[in-house]
Amino acid sequence: MPASSSPDEAPTEPVAVPVTGSASLWVLSQVAGPRRVATVLHAGPSAVYLDLGGTCIAVLAADAVQVPCGVRTTLDELPGVGAGDEVHVFNGSVVLPTVEVHVTTIVDATVPVVSPESAVWGAERIADHAAVPLAHARAALPTLALERLAAGDTTAVPALVGLGDGLTPLGDDVLCGWLAAAVARRHPALGEMRSVVESGAAQRTTTLSATLLACAARGEGIPEFRDVVGAVANHDAPWLQQSVDRVLAVGETSGQGLLLGAVLALGSRP
Repeated sequence: MPASSSPDEAPTEPVAVPVTGSASLWVLSQVAGPRRVATVLHAGPSAVYLDLGGTCIAVLAADAVQVPCGVRTTLDELPGVGAGDEVHVFNGSVVLPTVEVHVTTIVDATVPVVSPESAVWGAERIADHAAVPLAHARAALPTLALERLAAGDTTAVPALVGLGDGLTPLGDDVLCGWLAAAVARRHPALGEMRSVVESGAAQRTTTLSATLLACAARGEGIPEFRDVVGAVANHDAPWLQQSVDRVLAVGETSGQGLLLGAVLALGSRP
């Protein structure tokens, strides 16, 4: 039988096994530097979301939605932590119980550039292929706010930010899709919309959602969404349909919101 510990011996801390991860340059900049404490916002076996000074940084298992604010790993499952737990971030790594994830590879999370002609082509095909789910998303949000968003009117932002349930409310998902697609097509209203979102999102929605809005304002998105934009840029109809279907599979309504925002930014028909 193994020897039992003496009552005077302090329990040993579990050894954190080093694991490599990949992330964008922005994420690396957030986790670089001296040791800091981050608080767990939400955790599951596939993703752990951390509050690091008011910004959300995620650690992601292989099957998680690869959000642009995340550190991607090939782990099948992440160590168990709970909301409110504290973990450490330093020198380009995130230390979870039993695992220390080091960012060793940089990934590009940005959307490609889309020409005005491609934008119109893509918006029409996304709207046709995803007509039913996009109609569901529209029905859940204020019609006037969506009309204003399609026009690039900044008054749409306060009407949509934080609107809906969950870690990423549907209104925020729509704004994320709009912002990232607006970066891709160099939308003339992007600058003003970006400023309004950045100035008020943190006070009106979740930390994760506010961070994703900031990512989208830089043109960053999940791989499935970037594939949609890439297919639009290349006028690749089969790839576009496949990519749209993959986006629709993200979350209960997140994919619908992202695509609706993209259609409104790229130039959907009324």
